[in-house]
Amino acid sequence: MAEFLENPVELLNKAKESKTLKIASIVVGGIALLAIVWFSYKQFIFGPANEKSKTAYWRAMVFLENEEPEKALEEFVRVAKQFDGKIGGEISQYMAGRLYMDQGEFKTALNYLSKAKVNDLYVATLIIGLQGDCHAELGDFKKAADMYEKAAKRKPNEFTTPMFLMKAALIHEMKLNNFKEAEKMYKRIELEYFEYFRTNNIEKYLERAANKTK
Repeated sequence: MAEFLENPVELLNKAKESKTLKIASIVVGGIALLAIVWFSYKQFIFGPANEKSKTAYWRAMVFLENEEPEKALEEFVRVAKQFDGKIGGEISQYMAGRLYMDQGEFKTALNYLSKAKVNDLYVATLIIGLQGDCHAELGDFKKAADMYEKAAKRKPNEFTTPMFLMKAALIHEMKLNNFKEAEKMYKRIELEYFEYFRTNNIEKYLERAANKTK
């Protein structure tokens, strides 16, 4: 994982399709999420504050490296409670939420993700987007679209913005029958994030939505 930490765009391209949002064709997989956390963890470790909280969840990360997610989850939950409001506690909130998603416990995952406050460009945005994934899995597609759009608006960049625009567009098209809104989002990706548009063959989605609005 470490070899990808400095290049999140490359990391996304190498990530596998997520199992938690089956209607989306372009997503960040679990591997990508965990690797981005490692990237953020490196930044936090060398920060000036919250020293105890920053090392408290190291044991949980080791469990993940050893492919022991249940033990990792237990440790993240403990650290989240003990260091609530500290860097390590907030990262643990996020990681606990992500692991609950892997177990299919989306309501519990939402509870943790909604409380995670992380000051990081990518992770903070992914936390919002993951809440959208949870709402989608729970069948609340309007809320899912709202969360994806919120994630897309947060600190625009070439990595998370087009990805969450795409997920919002898919929800609008496939679940809400809001074809005009979907077409608008696909078009925005084409105009503002063409490399993402081209690489992920979004033209076919744009054409499909456009045909549905006729």
